[in-house]
Formats: sequence, C-alpha cells, structure tokens
Amino acid sequence: MATYCLLSLVFIAINILTLSNLPPWIDEVMFLDTSYNAAFHGTWQTTAWYRVAGQHPFATYPPLYQLLATGWMWLAGGSLVAVRSLNLLITFVLGALCLRPFHRSSPPTAALFALLFWGTSEMAWMYRNGRPDLLCALVFVIAVQAMQCHLKAKSTATRIIVVAASALTVWTGFQTAACLCALCLFLFVVLKGHRKQVAALMAIVLAGLVLGSALMACFMLAHQRLLAFACSIVPYSAALTAIALAVLPWAGDVFGFPSMPYVQKLLQLGPQTSLGQQIAAFADYRSFLVLAVVTLSAYATCFRHHLRTLMRDGGFLSLLFALAVPVAMMLAGRFPAYYLWMAFLPLLMAATSVAARYRRWRVVLTVVALAMTISGISSMRPPRHWNYEHLCSFVARQHFQSTDAVVSPFSLFYELKPVCDTCYFVGIFPTEYLGRVDYIVESTDGDEFDQPITGYLDKLREDTTFVVTAIDHCHRPSLTLYKVEKRP
Repeated sequence: MATYCLLSLVFIAINILTLSNLPPWIDEVMFLDTSYNAAFHGTWQTTAWYRVAGQHPFATYPPLYQLLATGWMWLAGGSLVAVRSLNLLITFVLGALCLRPFHRSSPPTAALFALLFWGTSEMAWMYRNGRPDLLCALVFVIAVQAMQCHLKAKSTATRIIVVAASALTVWTGFQTAACLCALCLFLFVVLKGHRKQVAALMAIVLAGLVLGSALMACFMLAHQRLLAFACSIVPYSAALTAIALAVLPWAGDVFGFPSMPYVQKLLQLGPQTSLGQQIAAFADYRSFLVLAVVTLSAYATCFRHHLRTLMRDGGFLSLLFALAVPVAMMLAGRFPAYYLWMAFLPLLMAATSVAARYRRWRVVLTVVALAMTISGISSMRPPRHWNYEHLCSFVARQHFQSTDAVVSPFSLFYELKPVCDTCYFVGIFPTEYLGRVDYIVESTDGDEFDQPITGYLDKLREDTTFVVTAIDHCHRPSLTLYKVEKRP
C-alpha cells in the first residue's frame, strides 16, 4: 500500500499541475453548475441544463455527486483546480479499495497496479474532469466488496450494508445500478455450483436498488421534478427508448392523452448511435484493448495445462466480466467513453491478479504499463487551440459586475461564475428561459454545443430593439465579447 500511495502522490502532483489543460465542457458544467449555485448562492438551481417535459430546466441526474461537490466547493473553493481535485481524491480512495485484495503483494505488483490505474489515458480523462463517473466506480466497488463480505459472513449487518451500498449506486447514476445488476447476472451464470447463494444475494441487491429508487423519487418529488426525472431516464438507452416508443401509442389510447408529441421528442432525443458505430468507437480505447490482449494471453499461457480451473479463478472471472460489460452495455444501447471504468477496473484486477502470481507476466505487464503511462501523461497536454491563461486574462480585464447576466460558452465556467451571479450556458439551456442579458461571449472556434450562442447572437442582431457591440477578443481560445444594450 505504501508503494501505491507514493506513486499516487506523484500522479496527483502531475495532475494538479496540468488540470487546466483540459477545457471545461458541456457535461462538466451541467453537473457542477447546480453544485456551484448551492455552495455559493444557497439555491439548488441551474442555468446549464435542458428542458424536460416542458418544465423549467432542473438537474434531473441522480444528485449524489452534486451534493458531494457542493460540500467540496464550500470547503475548497470554486476554482478549476480545487473543484477537479475532488475527483483526484475519489480516484485515490477508489484505487486503495481496489488494491485491498492484493494488500500482501510485493511492491512491484502494487507499482504495476498504480501505473495502470493512474497512467492510462482513458482513466486519466475520466478522473481529470468534473463528471461523476469515478464516484460511480467507487460506490460500485464498495457494493461489490460488501457483497463479498456478505457471502462470507451472511449476517444481518452485512445484509444492511449490501442494501445501503446498492441504494447508493442508484444515487450515483442508473448506469452504476445497471452495472451492478450485470455483475449479479454474470455471477449467476458462471458460478453454477453457487447459484442458490447468488440468487439470495441478488434479492438483497434488488431490495437496495428499489430503496434507492424510492428515495430518489422522493428527492425529485420534493423539488417538483418527478415527471421530468422519469422522462429524462428513457432517452439515455436505446432499449428503453424502443420500449417507450412501443408503449406510448397504446398508453395514449387507453388513458386518453396525445402520445405523438412524446413519441416525436423521444425520436429526437433518443440515442442516435448504432451498434456498429459503438463498436467502431470502442476500437479507440487502445489501452483497454492492449491490456485485454496481454492479460488474456497471460491466463491462456499460465493455465494452458489446467484450463478447467480457469472458471474457478477470480482473476479470470474478472477478465471475463471486463469483456462482457461493453457488449452488454452496447446491446442496451449506450456505452460512451466515460462508462469505460465498468470494464477497465475488472480488467485491471485481472491483470494485477495474474501479475501477482507469475513473475514473468509481471515483468511483461510492467513494460506495457510504462508505455501506457508515457502515453497517458502525454495526453494531459493542452489542445492546440487552448491556453487557459489567455482565458483567465480575458475575463479579468473585463468590467463585469456581479449583477450582470452573461451568455457564455462552457469553457468560461470556472472563471465567469465567481464574477457574475447569472451565467446562461445556452449550449444546453433553452434561450426562451433567458432573462435580461448584458453580455454575450461567443466562441468562434467552439464545438457544436457553442453554436446556439451564435444563433442567439444573430437573433439579437436582427431585433431592432437591441444594440449588440463587440468590445473585446481573445485568441487561443478564440472568444469575442459583445455588449448588449437596449436602444434608447
């Protein structure tokens, strides 16, 4: 564990120095805008979310990460480095928990684990931005270890812990609960001699998921967003979307409501990525694929004379689960890059397990890990169009007042929120909910989510009751500041 802690501190230091190299983006701002407003303004509201079911935008994602981020901001502040450091802390704890089964392993094995855990570019991307995925991973690992404890002890205390941990998976995100269900089904299939025990465990997990869902419904109901919350879940899965599209016309006829608007909205919001496109995108996860091939080769070589024992080896079962998760999630209709922890963590456990037992493969995997680490650290460099110091200087030289309302791209989130109380991120926030606007910041080299700002700007230019004047520019990133005034 000392080796892991030492290497973790090195990686944390590297990340602290380079966190500003990653531009704030849509998902990060969507999650953290509510937390920022709660921490510094005392309101659980957001101007960085979309409209659901015709209601005013409200963060309908399970709120555990946002609640945790609120407390973290209140303690550590709202700067980019301070806020993103929360994920570094979560990642450190996650790694320590994953390493628990190998606590008696040699320092080289712990070093291998740390390099693979912190150094790969896919993992680095996940823990370097403000999404809740590493918290999802942490709660998932806690739930899995609670399940292991229950299978050994089978006490009332362990049952309660499993229920509580399972309930928390819902509060981190339904994808975490789905991954936990996938693990239970996987264990039921592969552990043929223990299916009765696994079935009993699945019942306890299900009780926790129901409890978590009920508490989640109460939270959304307390904020008068239960309908919006329910409607927001469906479009994230092709399977749920297909079911809803089949059921809605029937439900409309039975209950007497017009179903066509909901059908059209689902067709608009539902997943647009085909299974083939998802598989093609998965090919970009090179670290995962390389590590999977090497680890599979290690097990095939080491167990070539004892193939029947593979299905009783925990490391190999972890490898099978790591390979099964992407397939299951893609069939369910959604496996974006930030869900990769579901497959990467069990793969890492499988690789560490075989390395701890076979010195030759520990050497091979260490060489692979070092190569991945070099690539991972290289991925922490800023994009060519990005210089965070330029952006900070651009905001600092303006004469913004706290009462000003600014339409802004996501990249200005951390610098603009402390200056202006009202920041509209219309890359996702509907323009029909905008109030008074004093300034607009246009990102001329931004992505598709910055285009709505340009559209809103063009609309104001056509409105004869407003005067829109460009007053400042920034290079790398390319930004233009406009002053919005009413015509006298």
